[in-house]
Amino acid sequence: MSNLATLSWENFGRQEQNLEQHYNDVLQSLSQRFRENSAALQDEKKLKLEALYGQLLSCGDALTASKELIEHAQELHRCDDKYTFLQTVMPVIKRMEDFSKEEVELKVGVSMDFAPPPSDLTEVKHMMDSINVVPAPSAPVMNPQLVNSATPSSLRVCWSLFSDDTVDFYELYSRQISEDIATETMQDASVLRVKETHCVVKDLRPNSQYEFWVTATNTTGISPASEKAVYMTVPSPPVIRERECVSCLEAALIRWDSGNTNPVESYTLELCEDGETDNAVTESIVAIPTCECVVQLKPWKRYIITVRAVNIGGASEKSRPIRISTTGTFFHLLKETAHPSLCVLDDGFTIVYPDEDLPLSDMVFSDTTFNSCVAVLGDLIPVRGRHYWELEVDDWTEYRVGVAYEDTQRSSYLGANATSWCMRHIRTPSRHKYEFLHNGWSADVRITVQPLRVGVFLDYDSGTLSFYNTHLQQHLHTFRCCFTHNVMPCFALDKPGTLRIHTGVHTPSYITHTHT
Repeated sequence: MSNLATLSWENFGRQEQNLEQHYNDVLQSLSQRFRENSAALQDEKKLKLEALYGQLLSCGDALTASKELIEHAQELHRCDDKYTFLQTVMPVIKRMEDFSKEEVELKVGVSMDFAPPPSDLTEVKHMMDSINVVPAPSAPVMNPQLVNSATPSSLRVCWSLFSDDTVDFYELYSRQISEDIATETMQDASVLRVKETHCVVKDLRPNSQYEFWVTATNTTGISPASEKAVYMTVPSPPVIRERECVSCLEAALIRWDSGNTNPVESYTLELCEDGETDNAVTESIVAIPTCECVVQLKPWKRYIITVRAVNIGGASEKSRPIRISTTGTFFHLLKETAHPSLCVLDDGFTIVYPDEDLPLSDMVFSDTTFNSCVAVLGDLIPVRGRHYWELEVDDWTEYRVGVAYEDTQRSSYLGANATSWCMRHIRTPSRHKYEFLHNGWSADVRITVQPLRVGVFLDYDSGTLSFYNTHLQQHLHTFRCCFTHNVMPCFALDKPGTLRIHTGVHTPSYITHTHT
């Protein structure tokens, strides 16, 4: 409130100075007119006095002539010689007759009235009319951004003004806040002239901050600029990474990309059961801080899932929806973990070890790739429940299948360390050999019928990992272990061949009954 009072006093101070300047200009103009009129009257007075003086001289000359004639006549009258008198007086009489005929103007011919000179006061009137008793506006006050007042490309900006201020128009300044710009100047700002105390600013960038300030103008002058306020446009919709989403009977791990250059405050995940009327949202998970979320779901359902990005400006439009099924465990292979000699086909679930090995010089290894075992990991299963998947092999394929911790050694073979458990098939000249390896040790198990489709069942609750011949519904082996961390499916080919993985399949009833 003290800031507003200070601005008000400053405003009235400026108005006082403005009025004082106006009145000084008017007084100066009137003083100039007075001096000009006084000079004109002095000139007229001088002319009148000169004319009056001339008339007085003429009158004096007439009186002198009359006096002389009268005196001359009196002298002649006193003369005794009448004849001489008559001869002398006749010319005088003649002169007196002529003088009497002359009209002597005895009235003052100069008017003593002084007509005021015409004065053009148009400029003074214009100056008086220009004096405005309406004060210049005070500085406007920018309002905070309102909820749902933005889109990805526009912002509705509002401000306030003192109720007794008169304003003809406002000028709204805007500038994007960018970390790339070290020094920002007024020349960088865009300006809009508006009549109201609000304005929709368009052609902006999504999920970007803009600062705004405004001035008010009337016939008296321009207000000081308001303080700057920061507004933010709504983000662009996220993009769900469908091939990186994982699901099981009771939950799903959804991953997405932001879709925005600048960081987003949070995300909202929305879901509904597929087939619901109008696919209305039945559940929302809000304030998700990162680009992934584990959501609890019901078994044996199919869901439609979308994601919105949220910032102070509001929520973005929905992402493109994906459909998630909870009929079984669904995951993708992590290509970034695959040995350079292992190919993951476009379907994402078929792995091939070609007959011709890559030259060692063409192999590119990283911290995440296997460098000894020709293997690949599946994505991390999101919840510690029951999970099931299958793999399909040819009778000559030598492979390893099982689970491993995320940090299992990439230089080690699956099953040869304490962080992986696997079933291994080896083809010998005499028979098909199967090993169930953990930490380099295998149980003594003989399998008489070669399984061409193997089922893998992981049960966190009971701490077991079981393998089955799905064609015969035959149990092959079970590891019993208390998994201290979540594990990842793992697959390897010990010799050239092909292996296809099946995810999202129902857990067979003979397996669920066994583990009930």
